[in-house]
Amino acid sequence: MVQVLKVGVVAVVKFLFCFFIMGLSLLAQTLPDDELQVNLNTYFDNFGVAIAYPAVSVTKQIAPNTSVSGRYLVDVISAASMRSLFKVDGVTSASKKTEGGDAFPNEVRHEFTGGITQAIGDVRASINAIYSTENDYYSRTLAADISIPFALKNTILSFGVVKSWDIVAPDNRPWEKEKNVLSLNAGLTQNITKSWLIQLNLWYSNNTGFLSDAYQVIGINTLGRVKFYSPAYPDNRDRRAAGIRTVFALDDISSIQLGYRYYWDTWDIKSNTANILYQRYLSENIRGVFGWRIYNQSKAYFFLPEYTAPLELMAVDSKLNESVTNEFEVSLKFNSEIFKSTPILRSIMMETAELSVGLNFYMRNTVTPDWHSRYRMLYAYIATIGYRYKF
Repeated sequence: MVQVLKVGVVAVVKFLFCFFIMGLSLLAQTLPDDELQVNLNTYFDNFGVAIAYPAVSVTKQIAPNTSVSGRYLVDVISAASMRSLFKVDGVTSASKKTEGGDAFPNEVRHEFTGGITQAIGDVRASINAIYSTENDYYSRTLAADISIPFALKNTILSFGVVKSWDIVAPDNRPWEKEKNVLSLNAGLTQNITKSWLIQLNLWYSNNTGFLSDAYQVIGINTLGRVKFYSPAYPDNRDRRAAGIRTVFALDDISSIQLGYRYYWDTWDIKSNTANILYQRYLSENIRGVFGWRIYNQSKAYFFLPEYTAPLELMAVDSKLNESVTNEFEVSLKFNSEIFKSTPILRSIMMETAELSVGLNFYMRNTVTPDWHSRYRMLYAYIATIGYRYKF
């Protein structure tokens, strides 16, 4: 998946991914369950982007205190904006735009993950390696985290580090450039009562190298002639965030989760994120999840709505401007018991299996329109179906 679309898709699914990472420190200090997970996710938006990304993961305990895991994900993306090819003149930096429906066929990305988790008394530590490859982007990542319980496991401290080494090799440029990311996080989880806990999180990330997008162009009208220039971003970005989350049971069949996160970086972008997630057993074998997240941000200091002359720093990506985002989530999880009388599903829905379906609706409104589609409002749908079996 080319870089311009990768940024947009990550913005959409980031909310769900962060909840998964934060939730790891809420687990008891035991090894993960032995399980198989199969998920099919799809993404569609009004910018002409369509993605399908199935994933398979397996976790297996290989010793009393050791567990290993593996995951494979492939995503296929189709995007109208990628069918526009921009060639840059190496002397003038001007670009010529040529249209071609087959210039960018569907992109395919493969991602492989392997990890090991080790319990040392009540302490749990894990390390994961991730390799991602596609025709114009390569990424290698190492991630490690440790969780340390105190006070009869009512207090948990967690620390994590993630290091990524990426290579950007756009189809429309004769070069390859590096991008490196180092992220650190720390969390404190405290059980207040048996049905109420609070979690505090701190996050820091340093990004260096090629942080722009080689597929985007900036058109500048000079003496009646439009010339196209590549965006120019700073080659360093420090990102920081602090958040709080609380989860408490409302009764025996329902719970609610509330969260807030403040973000700021060296590009002068500041953002606020608030979310609410409600879970309830709709019957003995069906659990419903309903969520809402709202997000707003300020603009990067070097972003301008339009340019009349080339500048040292320039950006055309509307995601670096002021914006407001809303996301709504609805999902249902079904225990195996409900499928005992279903001819097709009963053969795979063993006693410990679970089937889930979900739909997220995402809306982002930016002050300036998208550089390619010319829309200010992005509408996106993320549909998911998943199978989980504990063995």
